[in-house]
Amino acid sequence: MSTRPISVSIRNPLFGKSAVVVLGLLGAVSTLVFVLAPWSFALLCGIAILVLAALESERLLLVLVFLIPVSWIGGISFPLGGRAERLDIFTSVRLLAAGGFLVGRLLRDPRGFGRLLRVPLTKLSFLFAAATFASLIFGGHGLTYESLKAMVRLLSYIAFFLSLMLWVDSRVRLRRVVLTIMVSAVFAAAFGIFQEVVGDYTALWLYLNPPTEFSPPMDHRAPSFLANCNSFAGYLNLIIPFSLACCALEKGKWRLLGAWTTAFAVAALLCTQSLGGLVAMGGVVVFAILSFAGSRKRRLAFLAAVCALAIAFYFFKGALNPAHEAADSAYVQATRLVLWGIAWDFFTGSPLLGVGWGNFSALYGSYVADIPWIPAGVFAAHSIYLQLLSETGLVGFGAFSLLVLRVVRQAGRQLRCSVRTFDKVLAFGVLGAVLTVLLHGFVDFFFQVSPQFGTLFWLLLALLVVSGRTFSERGRLRADGQLSDNSTMA
Repeated sequence: MSTRPISVSIRNPLFGKSAVVVLGLLGAVSTLVFVLAPWSFALLCGIAILVLAALESERLLLVLVFLIPVSWIGGISFPLGGRAERLDIFTSVRLLAAGGFLVGRLLRDPRGFGRLLRVPLTKLSFLFAAATFASLIFGGHGLTYESLKAMVRLLSYIAFFLSLMLWVDSRVRLRRVVLTIMVSAVFAAAFGIFQEVVGDYTALWLYLNPPTEFSPPMDHRAPSFLANCNSFAGYLNLIIPFSLACCALEKGKWRLLGAWTTAFAVAALLCTQSLGGLVAMGGVVVFAILSFAGSRKRRLAFLAAVCALAIAFYFFKGALNPAHEAADSAYVQATRLVLWGIAWDFFTGSPLLGVGWGNFSALYGSYVADIPWIPAGVFAAHSIYLQLLSETGLVGFGAFSLLVLRVVRQAGRQLRCSVRTFDKVLAFGVLGAVLTVLLHGFVDFFFQVSPQFGTLFWLLLALLVVSGRTFSERGRLRADGQLSDNSTMA
């Protein structure tokens, strides 16, 4: 693949210089319209995002990648379903950007979509989306506001996934995206650590995430820019495998960046006090030791150190994890047990398609009517396995399992066979990320409650596909005798 990114700027001949004039007029008119209509600013921002995305502005797309960990719930309320609901601003922005990008690319290169749709991960993502849609249509409970919100978020993940697969068309852009993800994680981790130090959400977080009547006190469990601490832990665990692989495989600036990212991410993960997150991180660390430690003696030594740290954490968990030593810890555990039982009842009642993607929180209320300490419409099932089974049945669970299996197979193959170190880093990062999802998924489910987590997960799948293109191209060239074993592609 080319070493130079194919950048589409405002002056690209495909659009002509008239685009500059149009944007200039748009900027001139925006001031007048903003004075006349309070909604105009949001409208004009949406138009600008659509235009810049259609022009494939590299800065816009990298900024959106950088802002993935930021949760921003707008102060505007929409009366839907008999109650006021708030706007998830960055999900809306990513949908606008992905829509503008895909429409612009469709007008310029319709054949590119045919190639995109032949990618196995694209097919399986669509299959999972189709399974969730079928669960709503044929599951028997119909569309609720919660299921609509969950469906929109899932579509935003897949749309962003498609956009990044098309846009990242060079090694340079691939590295830029990974660099942006890791730098963004450092900033998010630093803010989480700051929240832990001051012992407060901070005014910035309260502005971005206005509290509701069910919002818990921080209790030294830092959420950073995300909506809650458990979602932040899940987000960090998607990043840590990449930073560990950079420390083990890369050299120079990338190794230094990996070390800083790992240090900040682990410290921030401790600040979340998420036991599921810590267990998932431990699984990644063990996976990294088995993959990179080298000799058997070194592996045993590192594994012994991990076991020693785990034992030390158990004995000092009162100081390191005070939130789970508090009195309400029993309440949390009891709530999850009740919700797991309800989720299993939903699955056994509709084993094929479940009760509908996103409908668990809308439907479990009648089951807890006699339990005053579990409010209705607030919780998810707190288990990726039970949530998928209860909401999408065996069809949705099978579709997601096929997606995960394909990711593991492709990433494992690239980890074993790739020549480039960076491709190995990406492959290990995706494998480790999937491992954290499966481990942390025993006690939490983030794809509906955390658009930051879902967006980053599908973004990592897009990077795996892009890295796989060069891997497949290299194998084809070697088979044709056009590439020697000692040569490298840029």
